[in-house]
Amino acid sequence: MARASRHNLFIDRRIPHTPALGHRARLLAHPVQSGGRTLIVVVAASTEAVFRGRERLALILAILSPLLGALLSAGGWLLAGAALRPVRRMSREADAISLAQAGRRLPHPEGEDEIAQLGRTLNAMLDRERMFLDDASHELRTPIAVLRAELEVALLESGDREALERSLRSALEEAERLAHLAEDLLVLARATAGRLPLRRRPVDVRALAEQAARRGVNGTGGRSGPGVAVAVDGPATLAVVDPARLEQVITNLVGNARRFARRHVQVRVRTDGDDVVMTVADDGPGFPAALLPVVFDRFTRAEAARSHEAGAGAGLGLAIVAAIVRAHGGTISAGNGPPLGGAAVVVRLPIDETGPVPEPV
Repeated sequence: MARASRHNLFIDRRIPHTPALGHRARLLAHPVQSGGRTLIVVVAASTEAVFRGRERLALILAILSPLLGALLSAGGWLLAGAALRPVRRMSREADAISLAQAGRRLPHPEGEDEIAQLGRTLNAMLDRERMFLDDASHELRTPIAVLRAELEVALLESGDREALERSLRSALEEAERLAHLAEDLLVLARATAGRLPLRRRPVDVRALAEQAARRGVNGTGGRSGPGVAVAVDGPATLAVVDPARLEQVITNLVGNARRFARRHVQVRVRTDGDDVVMTVADDGPGFPAALLPVVFDRFTRAEAARSHEAGAGAGLGLAIVAAIVRAHGGTISAGNGPPLGGAAVVVRLPIDETGPVPEPV
């Protein structure tokens, strides 16, 4: 009563049953001043209809909620099935594609959504793999054909000792070329699968560069123009690498630079923070600008064209270099310009063993 004498007070409560109000009502207590006294006027309204409506709504929801959930689930399942149907088609087609059907491609919807982009990406990957198989077949076919021809000549000239020796020496050169190409393809395959074996230990990168440069000058680093000088500079720098693989990187880069240099090739070794940086540069014409983005691809047209002009190589040298560098956790980039005005390849390797460790093979 004290509260009701100061302001309006609403109360919801059960009351004895009356014909007008039922069992439930909302009461309003309102203070009124009369003759200097405060009177409390109480009025009531039935809330039976509200409670019956709530009960009916609860019953309807209890009945319809499972049905609504089932409808939503079915709709979601149908929509997901329709959205993933192109993926299932691509999956079936991918299972059906074999080496005998290398020209088949995955069906994908038109448009710019994620599934269409996935289909185009997978088809581009298949195109690259088919190009790799075509190029590898071509490169393998050439030395095999020459080897067979030389052996046939050797059989025909078995009575001529000098001619027989020439044919056998030529056949041996082609066999060595074939073995080298097979080893290159194996290195790329292992690197692609993340299984390129690395035997890391601390190595003086500067000393290794000098060793590779001397090997190139002595004639094992590939053909070069007359009078091409190879200079190695920079401080002695230790890095935890596979010396045989890193020597392969340096030999390939120096050999490639010497083939196209006019007079000078420079190998510069330095440190940059936690990395050792090696730059191999030449004063030749440089890489074709349009092909710089793909210069490290397998059988890239840039290196293959340059190498075949020089009379050697299958377009795998820079691809192998990039694969070995990345297996060490490093990066590689190619460009034209400084320091000698021609091609420049920059290799960056972690000084410590921070690169990925391949699985043993």
